[in-house]
Amino acid sequence: MPQEWAGESGRDRAVERYVQELLVRRPGSRPELAATLLLGPRGSGKTTVLRHLADWARRAPVARLDLAALGQEGRKPIDVLAALVFQLNEKKKDFARLRFPAFGLLTIAVAARMDAADRDAAVRQMEAALVGPPGSRSEVINQLATYAATVLGAPTAVTAALPLLPEWQRHWARLRVRWRLARIGRRSRGGGSVDGFLIDLNQRYGDREEAERQRAEAVLFDAFLDDLRRAYGSRGGDKRRTTQCLVLLDNVDSPLGNDFLKALLDARRKAGVPDPLLVLATAGSYPAALEGFIFGGPWRHGALPGRWPAGEEKFVPERVAKGLVVGRLRDLARDEVEQQAKEVLRSAGRRVPVPAADNGVQWLGWVVHELTRGHPAGTAQLLEALLECPGETGWEARLRQVLQPSSDLVEALLERLLPIDASGELAQALARAAAAVDLAQTQAGRALWDESSARIQEEFNDFCTDVLRTMHLDSGDEESDGRTETPHPLLRFLLLRRLAAVPEPASDAGTGAAGAANGGGEGAAGIRGRSAVHAALRDRASAAGDESAAAYHALACGDLAAAAAYLDDVFDRITPEEWCAELCRLRRAPLAEVGGALHQPLWERYERLVDHLNDGAVEQRLRTITRLLAAVWIGPEPPDDPRTDRVGDPYRDPLGDPGAELYGEIQARFHTLAVHADTVPWTAALLRKAKQYGKEPWL
Repeated sequence: MPQEWAGESGRDRAVERYVQELLVRRPGSRPELAATLLLGPRGSGKTTVLRHLADWARRAPVARLDLAALGQEGRKPIDVLAALVFQLNEKKKDFARLRFPAFGLLTIAVAARMDAADRDAAVRQMEAALVGPPGSRSEVINQLATYAATVLGAPTAVTAALPLLPEWQRHWARLRVRWRLARIGRRSRGGGSVDGFLIDLNQRYGDREEAERQRAEAVLFDAFLDDLRRAYGSRGGDKRRTTQCLVLLDNVDSPLGNDFLKALLDARRKAGVPDPLLVLATAGSYPAALEGFIFGGPWRHGALPGRWPAGEEKFVPERVAKGLVVGRLRDLARDEVEQQAKEVLRSAGRRVPVPAADNGVQWLGWVVHELTRGHPAGTAQLLEALLECPGETGWEARLRQVLQPSSDLVEALLERLLPIDASGELAQALARAAAAVDLAQTQAGRALWDESSARIQEEFNDFCTDVLRTMHLDSGDEESDGRTETPHPLLRFLLLRRLAAVPEPASDAGTGAAGAANGGGEGAAGIRGRSAVHAALRDRASAAGDESAAAYHALACGDLAAAAAYLDDVFDRITPEEWCAELCRLRRAPLAEVGGALHQPLWERYERLVDHLNDGAVEQRLRTITRLLAAVWIGPEPPDDPRTDRVGDPYRDPLGDPGAELYGEIQARFHTLAVHADTVPWTAALLRKAKQYGKEPWL
């Protein structure tokens, strides 16, 4: 079973088609290839897409580099450029080999053990040659070739760089120089490694002053682009080279990535002429190198460019500046998750009981998509974990087992989705914040922050303002309905799982919910139990007069009676559509029952929730609303109704009733309310909602 499904989703194929359209080259064409920045949060599949594209384009000149990993090794932009050149220089069966004489000879001069003044002189000569007449470039290259043929201090640099130079029979250097270089190549065949070359280059490159280092770096970038343009610009090169050069750069928002991206874009802008370099870079946050005026200015929080339009199968990035376009990776659609679910069920074989639903593939694809909302890493790891359960375990039991609070999968996914630099205190704060309806409620809720340090609050605020890494909805999303952002649904679901695993703190007698909310002495800095956090948010909402939020947190605490009483109270005060929207908001409150309670029979749990209705006389409408609210809270989400279901809360948890067995009960309660409604608008609205639950949600 594939672990990543690289290139198999419609999303990945759309990116592949976009690259293919730009990669294929017609003779005589000189298109201006804008650099493409592909944005996506952690686990969105950026690295997987690049890995797939590198394999897909392997017959063309292609290079793939992880700039974050190279930065951790202490590499500099020039090391990245050298590694890029060596990958583009690889011999291809169907493509004339690319040579880099200016870059190769200049790096030999920079890396060799020669006098520092001579190295700087070589850099200045090449800098002048690249902007001077063609004859001056040839003269400088011949001088550098002469040096390379006689240098003894850095054999690794010379022998490793020889493949970058043109064939010996070409008249690109003097005969004696070509003869000497050929002899070096024969005597040290296989003795010059790329790694050794980079070590030599880094040692020589790093001993210069910052200004001199940056100057050498800029000239080497210029030489690299000049070599590429000449390789494609000759008559033979123009005819034989049918593709552009594909450069795939991962993590360009890392410190090294920022430096390299800026140097490359500076070199392209300075040249002012097209080159055959097709750059596709990925980032988990907007790179600092692009915030300067030259590259289009800083992005506005909540308005990051490049959103993938909903339902669009074509990847069309947004132009943000000359030479730069930006696009964002979307999550997987439900049909794409179903394709993975189909392969998982086939891999499970006959030893595993088939899902109880009529269409097992659709059911498994639906329930996994509800849980992950198509997050690529979350989807892949959840499906893999399901396969690892004991063979006799049913699929519903597998889902509940692998998603138990504090399970290995929950912790592994949290580690994958949380910001890479998140502190332990921030992770605790995020677990508490997940209980809130949205991030604005969390930031304003002092009950969650009383004893937290200013540093943690600042770290959390940074999290809240980073649309790319953390948000599911932003202010530019038409589905946000004007509401404040929320974390990605999968991240929120996992954080609530972690919160549910924390024992509830013991509160002193007489302190009530507020005392419990203070964590029994732990304070806000520690993760408090889910009931305590919801109680704190409920108290705050009540004090602020926000009845809707108070009812939401009451239900999350398990106080069904209070939440139902709120719906009954507002029934006569708001429109039918507003009431149905309030019902939708409440049904998305996190389920209070996790762990062992979910293993009890469904109808037993449902009847236990509404058992208080038997304690005394309850008015008929309130009784119906209570039963309706209990059923829709446990039951899975129905197909969306755009008139009432856009409430800004994308939370989903189908594990309460993964078979949608309560849908018949929900329909019956809507019909009962509709029968007793006094007006046509109310009857029509309630019957529409009943129809929403008319069939299984996975069909």
